[in-house]
Amino acid sequence: MTQAAFTERDFTLSTGVLRVRSGGEGRPIVHLHSAAGPRISPVIEKLAQSHRVYALFMPGFEGMPEHKGVDSVPKLAGLVAEFIAAECGGQCDFMGESFGGWIALWLAVLHPQAVGQLVLEAPAGLRPPELGGLPQDPAERFRKLHAHPQRAPKETRSEAVLAANRKTAGAYLEALPFDDALAARLGEISARTLIMIGTKDGIIPAESARLVKAKVPQSHVTYIWDAAHALEFDQPDRVAALALDFLDRGESFLVKQGAA
Repeated sequence: MTQAAFTERDFTLSTGVLRVRSGGEGRPIVHLHSAAGPRISPVIEKLAQSHRVYALFMPGFEGMPEHKGVDSVPKLAGLVAEFIAAECGGQCDFMGESFGGWIALWLAVLHPQAVGQLVLEAPAGLRPPELGGLPQDPAERFRKLHAHPQRAPKETRSEAVLAANRKTAGAYLEALPFDDALAARLGEISARTLIMIGTKDGIIPAESARLVKAKVPQSHVTYIWDAAHALEFDQPDRVAALALDFLDRGESFLVKQGAA
């Protein structure tokens, strides 16, 4: 199958400019990136073979300007909801990667009308403080992120951009490992939700995935074998296949498919 071409454009919202990378055709999926910043992963490429994919750049990442007053994860969720209303005119499916999963959860709480189905990849924001966490040392951080370092993308961004991304992520997260306000409202989420967690993830523990599963009514947990935190690079085929099966089959996701 031909690989979809991605293009970038700047979208003007009420608080500022939001950069959007999009590609593919079909039912729309919005991808929310991790604290490492937006990247076109093999998973995003596979999704774009059958869907219209919108990969958003959160304000402050990759050199994009920050938005005045948008200074928390819930406010980022509001920004995403504004984009969906303007671009899609209704609901979209969402795929949130770590930090992006945190945004997606708040989006599903505060703006349920914008969310169709939800795929969360090792969602941040609900980590018990005594477990996991992102090491400050770059080499140790890389080892924690990747079970298969040879599959990690070649870094082409400058150290200045990477440092700015880390600073931006830290400002939004406010060194908050556990979002009590979010945890108290998870039961309000009505979207059908799939939570993925790597069996070798030392950054976001399995306890976080189990918490979301226990509180979100229509949710399922799937463990990605032989993957650490960077699921979309450690096991792209498994992650893409599961996400597409979940998003395309809806309520029948857990029903065993018969022979063709």
